[in-house]
Amino acid sequence: MTLDEIIEYMLSSVPEEYDISVGSFFYDLLYPVAEQIYLLQKRISRLSENTFAVTAEGEYLDRKTAEQNIVRKTATYSKGTLLISGNRGEVILKGAKVAADNVLFEVNETVSIAENGSVEVGATCTVSGSVGNVKKGDINRFPITLPGITAVQNITDFTGGYDAESDADLLERYLEKVSRPNVSGNKYHYIEWAKEVSGVGDVKVIPLWNGAGTVKVVIVDADNRPAGSELISKVKEHIEENKPIGAEVTVVSASPVMINISVRLTSDNTSNIQTTVENVLKDYLSGEAIKKEYISYAKIGSLILSISGVEDYTDLKVNSGTENIKIADGAVPVLESVVLK
Repeated sequence: MTLDEIIEYMLSSVPEEYDISVGSFFYDLLYPVAEQIYLLQKRISRLSENTFAVTAEGEYLDRKTAEQNIVRKTATYSKGTLLISGNRGEVILKGAKVAADNVLFEVNETVSIAENGSVEVGATCTVSGSVGNVKKGDINRFPITLPGITAVQNITDFTGGYDAESDADLLERYLEKVSRPNVSGNKYHYIEWAKEVSGVGDVKVIPLWNGAGTVKVVIVDADNRPAGSELISKVKEHIEENKPIGAEVTVVSASPVMINISVRLTSDNTSNIQTTVENVLKDYLSGEAIKKEYISYAKIGSLILSISGVEDYTDLKVNSGTENIKIADGAVPVLESVVLK
């Protein structure tokens, strides 16, 4: 019932000779009670929804998935390598801060500037999640000046920062487990084990790929892009702890198929059109990326035409052609470039 329906129902029991209009004694007396009943009704409804996995949220979903031993994947910290320059012999202490815009990173160990006036050292983002995934060269300053230190730059991309698992992704893993029999180390067991590792987006399992007792596990990261060596190692280690005795497991990243798109647009939307087109196409390519068998030329055209402000397009080329792009088994499409003419 809505709040208005509740107050109307309560006022209907007041004798007719009394005024029940808005602002009357009985209206003002019953309205706060009706309001509390309405709020209580909403809470009861939400509690009821939180008893079912498909409608539960947050901690309630965590409790529901825990019944199947499925735990939400936590956020991870990005890591990379810095090149710090300064006076020979100057010491940079473990925990010293460097920054890319407003994102801070900490040096992993105490080091000294070498004879050549610089030193390489690993660093880790101070906050977990994808915010710490920065490109080579983005880290370029010290929040607090260090005596004798003149410059800093990350000489590698900082990677491995993944956000905590969303409700939607956690629910997907839960539904996969309850709907698929994962027993005795079958393929669904390997999918489950791989997806338990933070940073894994999707998995493809190829049983008997190299003879009896062999299993290949192909993974992509949480952004549905090829997985890095650290993530591959973590998945391998986790599966080794759970797999049946005698199984020979190989864990690899999906190989990238680079996608380059060029198109001539007729558009009245000149503001951020490049970014909008790129984001739309990235979403298409990353959706169930490891399961895609081909990239549809027609679908790309349809998506471009659906963008607000795009009136028409011509001369659409996908990897310099006008055909669908086949995606081999164990490969994943990755958008490399979008050229708008």
